[in-house]
Amino acid sequence: MISETPAGLPGSICGLRARVDSKELSSDEALALQADAFRNESWHCAVQQLPVTEGLKSAGPLAGVGLAHKDLFRLPNRVPECGAARPWPAAPVRPAAAIMRLARSGSQPLAALAMAEHACGATAENPRYPDLINPLDARAAVGGSSSGSAVAVAAGLCYGSLGTDTAGSVRIPAATCGVFGLKPTQGSVPADGVAPLAPSLDSIGLLARSADDASWLWRALQSANFSHVLSPPHDTHMPATQDGWRLATCWTHGDPGMSATDNVTQHALDAFADECSARGRRRDVALHDMPQWIRLAQIMLHAEAASTHASALRTSQSSLGALVRTIALPGVVLPASWYLQAQENRSLHRRRFISEVLADAHLLLVPALPAGVPDKDEVTTTSPVFRPRRLIELFCWMSFVNYLGLPAAVFPIAYDRSGRPICVQAIARPGGEALLLAFARHVELRRFDGQGFTRLPAHQPL
Repeated sequence: MISETPAGLPGSICGLRARVDSKELSSDEALALQADAFRNESWHCAVQQLPVTEGLKSAGPLAGVGLAHKDLFRLPNRVPECGAARPWPAAPVRPAAAIMRLARSGSQPLAALAMAEHACGATAENPRYPDLINPLDARAAVGGSSSGSAVAVAAGLCYGSLGTDTAGSVRIPAATCGVFGLKPTQGSVPADGVAPLAPSLDSIGLLARSADDASWLWRALQSANFSHVLSPPHDTHMPATQDGWRLATCWTHGDPGMSATDNVTQHALDAFADECSARGRRRDVALHDMPQWIRLAQIMLHAEAASTHASALRTSQSSLGALVRTIALPGVVLPASWYLQAQENRSLHRRRFISEVLADAHLLLVPALPAGVPDKDEVTTTSPVFRPRRLIELFCWMSFVNYLGLPAAVFPIAYDRSGRPICVQAIARPGGEALLLAFARHVELRRFDGQGFTRLPAHQPL
């Protein structure tokens, strides 16, 4: 955990709350310090800074906690730009439902954050913004599409961020920047007031520096009234069993055409899984149906993206960037029967996954990035050293989770020789977010001395 943020505040929500509760500083003072840090940020993650309102819910459990969110959410008096040339059309200024739930707990949004255009892209690539800088390594890629969210959290500019995850857009940037990323069960957080891409796949997710911080935010998102809770959430505990964690593991992609998990990543994952299951049980599984799940996810993504952007596709392509057109245009010609079949078979595939893959396991562990964090130039499509394979490796383990509608968390378990994070992806049954938070907290205690996942930046921003 960053022991002190760029604002000079404690690196965790609990630490900040302790200082506010002890009257060392007021929540208004804490927010003002965080706003100043955002004003001076040089990571290029903020699209627009927002005014801070004094005296707002100063007694709430998240009072003084500054957050910043992907520019896909309606914020107070702000229409999201969605990383695009035109803002979300006809969007009212009433904040998104998820933003309002966080506001009821006392938190305030500090900024709207950079993102891939219309959430289409596995990297931070967007010609409308300056290049985002990964706080861990200026040469490393920043994943997308919730790219600004991962950078802001990793840099310590905010205690957490909301993003969206349609095919990995929370988990990919979390993995590249070494923070905790949660993609919840499909539909568990209301999407009202959030610009859609593919509504059947979209999930409102969150990024934080630790499982405890994520738990605070998750509790606020799930509660109709979190304002009365003044103590830390206590849902990050071990499973109610004396046998420890029962884990299913798979390091080999179901599509043999995909790149294999490299030796460094596989060794780290093996050692990690053996350690976590030492008092429980580990079972290796094969994901033979993964290629089919990925194809079905792609069908739904293309079809629904085409519907979301139908007006722009009919009138003029000039308002949509190349990556958006790449995702939306195939949906125009896809047979309707393919889409309907993909929708109708989701519950069947999900039941089979739960009964055959998870079976008696608490969680399935798979790689997040099978070949580690790539260099930025390797995954930037306009770069002279662009390597398509490296770009595919960013998302090849992600979209099947969205198709199945399952919750998943990504977080670091180790760091490679260059100081870049090696991350695991843990997948649970529907409604298993508390278990994912508990597992992440267990890992923090065993591998990071309970101090969260974020390391101090290895490089200063350029």
